Amino acid sequence: MEDKNIKSSVLTTLGKNVKQIRLLKGLSQENLASELQKSINFVSLLENGKTGLSVQTIIDICNALEIDANTLFSGIINSQEKEDSFIINSFNLFNQKDKEIITNLTNYIIDSKN
Repeated sequence: MEDKNIKSSVLTTLGKNVKQIRLLKGLSQENLASELQKSINFVSLLENGKTGLSVQTIIDICNALEIDANTLFSGIINSQEKEDSFIINSFNLFNQKDKEIITNLTNYIIDSKN
């Protein structure tokens, strides 16, 4: 029973990560499905944690979303650098204008502490 709950939790987290990244990239489920050569229903099931993934599909998702596997598995594989990794991976998803805004905000916060 516990293995089923762990699997469900992993699939749910993977699905949430895919959805969050897809939305940050401005892609619809239809766009992602097309990139993956899968159905929109598959993408919906994936994002809702209702389907498993093959290694090839994981690779295809990473390529379609232009992310690394660490980003996809964020929140699943524990690491001491999880928060830093999440911030770095999230930053890499932004376009140049958004990166400049975040950089300016970060500099503002650092300057205000000095």
